[in-house]
Amino acid sequence: MKIVKEYLLSVCVVYTLLSLSKVLMEGISSYQDPYYVMNFGMIFVITCFATFVLFMHRIFDKVPLFFVMIGQYIVVIGGVMLVLFLMSKLVDVSPNVYREMFIQITVPYIVLAGIYYVSYFNEVRRANQNLNELKKMGNRNEN
Repeated sequence: MKIVKEYLLSVCVVYTLLSLSKVLMEGISSYQDPYYVMNFGMIFVITCFATFVLFMHRIFDKVPLFFVMIGQYIVVIGGVMLVLFLMSKLVDVSPNVYREMFIQITVPYIVLAGIYYVSYFNEVRRANQNLNELKKMGNRNEN
């Protein structure tokens, strides 16, 4: 249950940051997005998908983290491009949608995945420190 709460909290925070960034950048540049509603829906779907993929690293604890991170990025960008391809068959999309989405996915993904992994490693480090302290206390009690 804890992981579900973490996942939902992460989705909410990331979606809020991305949405506010989009609105702020459009406000600064005075850009009128003709695909406004569809883009906010896509931001939500991509956020849910990318966050899910990030949370899956716990399954691959035997694989070197670098390969897991590269694999996660490939899954996310591949999934997004596949969805865009399928959407392009059903609705009109921007002519530059693949290039735009590649950039709009890559930059936030690298930043947010970096933040996620740094916080994850800090949590693991703290848990290891607590475990070492417990071991030391156990060794003192035995003496």
